[in-house]
Amino acid sequence: MAEARHETRRVAVACQGGGSHTAFTAGALKRILREGGPGYELAAFSGTSGGAICALLVWYGLLTGDREKAIELLDSFWSESSANTHWDMVLNDLFVESNRLRGAVAVPELSPYLYPSWARQRLREMLEERVDFGKLDELVKPSSPTLLVSAVDVLSGEFKVFRDAGIGVEEILASAAVPNLFRAVRIGEGVYWDGLFSQNPPVSEFVRGMPDARAKPDEIWVIQINPERRGREPVSTADILDRRNELSGNLSLNQEIRFIEAINDLLPYLPEDEYKHIEVRKIEMLRSLDAASKLDRRPSFIREMMDHGEEQAGEFLAGLQEGKR
Repeated sequence: MAEARHETRRVAVACQGGGSHTAFTAGALKRILREGGPGYELAAFSGTSGGAICALLVWYGLLTGDREKAIELLDSFWSESSANTHWDMVLNDLFVESNRLRGAVAVPELSPYLYPSWARQRLREMLEERVDFGKLDELVKPSSPTLLVSAVDVLSGEFKVFRDAGIGVEEILASAAVPNLFRAVRIGEGVYWDGLFSQNPPVSEFVRGMPDARAKPDEIWVIQINPERRGREPVSTADILDRRNELSGNLSLNQEIRFIEAINDLLPYLPEDEYKHIEVRKIEMLRSLDAASKLDRRPSFIREMMDHGEEQAGEFLAGLQEGKR
């Protein structure tokens, strides 16, 4: 193990997206930042949708050399994202409950092109208040952690991964552009939707985008919010819709992980200077929640998700330390 060999393990943290459930990711990242411990270097981050926002805030904090700042950015973002006023709470509850009704009655849906883009504008302001995107070129050094953010081009169907200083506020908004809630984001010639349709989150790019084996991570820690398993068969319409949502969210992640596992199996036949064994580990959310709760911004729910993320990451890190003894 790392301590026994007196070497540092390079770690990439991949953050799955999923609305308010991503507050779990924020909690897990906070615990990792506080207790990651000796023997592990946070060398790269990736994310999709809400996971992209969490990864961005941590990455930006680390670029400034301040882990506490990264933690403060996560806390302040999720606090401001919560429904903090009486009327915001009322609207939040109506929105969540109307989405829960979809499993029982026909609920009309409106195109996001039929109403003003207030929510996206507010998200833009929240990001720009916390991240000075204009200074990224200056802050990013060859030794800096890598950041990968995914989206999909609506017109071509091509997956897109934005990298490092090439990431601006538009790229983050593109990764978070859930099509039934936000308009597509135009970047250059591309028209982008939520990265949930592409790589949720990017994992294989840690191998594809780094030709030198020394630059690749030794481990990938996936913060997964969509459960892999359920204890009972979904029978009601609502349960079926919820399970479909979970499985679709995990489809690309499982494909990404299988790519890493395939590379590990082929190592005897691959150039040693380009490839190495990469261990994939998971920090999983273990709550049984419906898809509508991904829209729930109640402060108590956001805090519950963050606390659960910290708890799961704490158990994960304790397990790593046990394995070193």
